[in-house]
Amino acid sequence: MLQDKEIKELEKKLIDAKKSIEKQLSKFATKDKTIEDNYRTEFPDIGNQADENAQEITEYEQNISLEHSLEDELKLINKALDKIKSNKFGRCEICGQEIPYERLKIRPQAVMCVSCKSKNEASL
Repeated sequence: MLQDKEIKELEKKLIDAKKSIEKQLSKFATKDKTIEDNYRTEFPDIGNQADENAQEITEYEQNISLEHSLEDELKLINKALDKIKSNKFGRCEICGQEIPYERLKIRPQAVMCVSCKSKNEASL
């Protein structure tokens, strides 16, 4: 079972990661006030020339892809923080077993133990 000290350490890592992701997102997107953990990527305005328009589209596509990845990670982090508050943190969502502290140190937002994660990936 996770110790209080370990949970506090992992909670700090999660909060730091959340701040980092929000900072990254704020560089190219604005927070959606109607949907939690959702951002809206702004279409860049580089210029009106053909090469500038192509650059705008490329940059926008890259930012959209990055936005979605960061939003997914942010959702996992917020889910883990909610689990800490409700004393449900550190349990595998598949088998219910405790996720080892060593795994959570590496990825505190993990929702599955290594065994279930491996089975899940193998079935894809």
